[in-house]
Amino acid sequence: MSVIAQIFVALWADDETGANLAELVFAKFGYAWLGLLVLLAIAAYLWAARQRARAVERLGNPALLARLLATVDPGKRLIRALLAVLALAATILGMMRLQYGGKAKVTPTRGLDIVLAVDYSKSMLAQDVYPSRSERLEAELTRFLDESGRRGDRVGVVVFAGEARAFPLTSDMGVLSLFLSHADPRYENPGGTAIGKALDKSIELLVAVRRDGAGGPDDAPGEPELLPGDEGEVIEQADQIIILLTDGEDTIGRPLELAQRAAQLGIRIYPVGIGSTSGEPVLRYDENGESTGYATDADGKPQMTRLDAETLEALAKATKGEYVHVDAERFGLDEVRGLVEGLAAAQREHSIEIHREEGFLFFLIPAVLLLSGALAIGDRRRPPAQRRDAHVKGPRPQPEVQS
Repeated sequence: MSVIAQIFVALWADDETGANLAELVFAKFGYAWLGLLVLLAIAAYLWAARQRARAVERLGNPALLARLLATVDPGKRLIRALLAVLALAATILGMMRLQYGGKAKVTPTRGLDIVLAVDYSKSMLAQDVYPSRSERLEAELTRFLDESGRRGDRVGVVVFAGEARAFPLTSDMGVLSLFLSHADPRYENPGGTAIGKALDKSIELLVAVRRDGAGGPDDAPGEPELLPGDEGEVIEQADQIIILLTDGEDTIGRPLELAQRAAQLGIRIYPVGIGSTSGEPVLRYDENGESTGYATDADGKPQMTRLDAETLEALAKATKGEYVHVDAERFGLDEVRGLVEGLAAAQREHSIEIHREEGFLFFLIPAVLLLSGALAIGDRRRPPAQRRDAHVKGPRPQPEVQS
């Protein structure tokens, strides 16, 4: 099939035999900015034409100009430039990788129910990890969410300082990333580290999805449940976990009591301790979020925040989870991801795009042809035919007449 015929099939075929206009996409649309090169090439041609015109004007001798320009074909020069610009534009479109067609297929995936409880107290602004604990943690969380999206996990988020704010479990990792991007330790009020409140919110989120999916809040994860009124229809319940990320000791709440409740519900807690047990000074910030030095106690001594590793280990032990410690040299969630790999995942369904036809040749082949044409076309023309003896002065000799 010729290239032109393939283009017609790609653009106008029906859903049963090919793609339609609504299915045309560019896989590398980020290359669209290269279209500025087309405008730059046009501007360069116009500038060069202007410079040539000025050079011709400076000569000023009409007879000389006529002889110099006799072999130049402005029309061919314009066509050559036009072909080169079109070749450049087609090359850029080819780099953007036009794709068409493709069928959406519903395929099963298996995932966990995860709540990320993230400490956003002001101590997370400490710069013992570059550029700061909070900024580095945000990058790690984004990577974790991307991986969870590929696995089919449902994830909820709880951010906490003195209070806790929650976002319910979802499979839309982009929404969660947006929620986390608006969290800032400088503006979380009141201060403090309410681990207990964070665990309470996290448990509420996980219990809520059980009510929606398996009929009741006390259903144990990992066991299939019958839907009310639908005997024989089985729903799988994924293992449910809380990943608690904090750098301090609990100042508000009763985390160990909530760990017991989580254990009764079959929810595992994986605490991730950030920082050191020796303590870090607490920064103080004004109402604009600018640092004003270190916070001090009543005696004028710097206030310190210390990682309460013992409590975090107790939370993990009570719920059959595991405690992970991270620091400046080993900062990330890869170890936690490895620990939860073997947990029971529930089967879910997600609609995914499995394949699209590549259409970059629709542009690259014309680009090669256009460029070849531009190189083949010259900007010269044959001079008008002249008599070979036109340079000899005087009258042309007459032939002798034989008598």
